[in-house]
Amino acid sequence: MTAIAQVDNLTTRTNQNNSTVLQPTQNQFMELFIAQLRAQDPTAPLDTNQMLSQLSQISSVESLTSIDTRIDGLTSALEQSQLLGAVQLVGHEIEVATNKMSIQSESAIKGKVTLPINSDDILLRVYNSNGSIISSKSLGAKSSGTHSFELDALAAGNYTITATGISGNEAYAGDVSLLAKVTNVEAGINGANVKLGELGSYPLGLVSRVGGKNFN
Repeated sequence: MTAIAQVDNLTTRTNQNNSTVLQPTQNQFMELFIAQLRAQDPTAPLDTNQMLSQLSQISSVESLTSIDTRIDGLTSALEQSQLLGAVQLVGHEIEVATNKMSIQSESAIKGKVTLPINSDDILLRVYNSNGSIISSKSLGAKSSGTHSFELDALAAGNYTITATGISGNEAYAGDVSLLAKVTNVEAGINGANVKLGELGSYPLGLVSRVGGKNFN
């Protein structure tokens, strides 16, 4: 009975200290189990159900640890594959589904805006990190669908572009995307990132369209 209590204490310390104290393995537990059976007092036999329950718990922990190790390996392989695939985008222009920019040095902006309705006018606004409008541009009357735009160069900083379609007395928000050439690919926390020159880096998952060396 004392041995069972010791195993319980060891398991508890493992949960508290994580990797500081190692849990007993299946083999170690079986050796302890057999030793106790041999040395048990015939008048006070061991509770084999409790011992078997402990063994089952250890087996479950080992199985979960094995699964975690395999998942980590698959995740690492997937990230490496994604990074290698993204390298092929270098030198190509892509469309990124975002209206946010982290400009590193002065750079002109190209992008697209998509609206579901015909508009008497489409108004683009650029906000800085403080939420202040620093520039705006009218695209004029446009039919529903996707339209290209270009903005004057912006200084280094963080910006957000919004697009509003005006139809009569109604205003509609448009979807904005950026167009730029991929200059580099880097590993990010959640996978590969594509670097768009001075416009900053974006997760590969935001890429909505890939063109050739130049596309509109």
